[in-house]
Amino acid sequence: MDEKEYFNIISEYKLLAKHEVGQNFLADPSVANKIVGLANLASSDKVLEIGSGAGSLSYFIARSGASATLIDIDPGLVTKLQGDFSENPNVKVEQANALKYDLSSFNKIIGNLPYYITSSLIERLLLNGSSLSEAVLMVQKEAYVRLAAKVGSKDYGPLPILLAYLGTAKKEFDVYPASFVPAPHVSSTVFTISFDKKADGVTAARLYKLTSALFLHRRKTVLNNLSFYLGDSAKAKEVLSLSHIKENERPEDISLQSYLSLLSLLN
Repeated sequence: MDEKEYFNIISEYKLLAKHEVGQNFLADPSVANKIVGLANLASSDKVLEIGSGAGSLSYFIARSGASATLIDIDPGLVTKLQGDFSENPNVKVEQANALKYDLSSFNKIIGNLPYYITSSLIERLLLNGSSLSEAVLMVQKEAYVRLAAKVGSKDYGPLPILLAYLGTAKKEFDVYPASFVPAPHVSSTVFTISFDKKADGVTAARLYKLTSALFLHRRKTVLNNLSFYLGDSAKAKEVLSLSHIKENERPEDISLQSYLSLLSLLN
């Protein structure tokens, strides 16, 4: 099926979109092609597409020559894609929940992430994508702003810290409502994550556990939060001093490097 015909069919899925799960299908082939192109797919890659939907990104993934697995939770859309790519031996289509799917064997992930589980999906991707070198993701614009939050900002927290430890996130471009059917009320942002091969998965999990505990009460000082986490205020004061972190600082004022220093003292 040629590109024009394929995307005309996707446009017809406007009437089938399920608003309760945030379905908006990308109907602009030039945007879809640009997104997939960011992954620089090669025949040696093992790529997972999360939330394949009606197949906008899948169409170009399938043409890349990479070994591809496409997953979606909607059985009707899975059936469509199984028919679309039945003659392509490099493409496997599965009905699956991305929040429970084994990500460990994939070196690249591409996905248009549903808004209502964006943070949960990225958390799972970061903590469980042990073989990942690259991810290309599309999220609602405001969600990317939160993910890219810097130290000192109101959105800075455990997930931006974890992301900064594991790799480098880069905004690529925005996608506007007119590119989707039905058109959403907000714009989206496409961004890439280039994973740092030197980052350690065990350290990442410990860092995320520590920062999640320290951000549990954002208005309290890091000393109060760490004392509660350790169950030992004297120990908390000691490790903060050794990490050169002031006792009265708030969790959002502490850099990644300072958190890593603190973590190293809690072994």
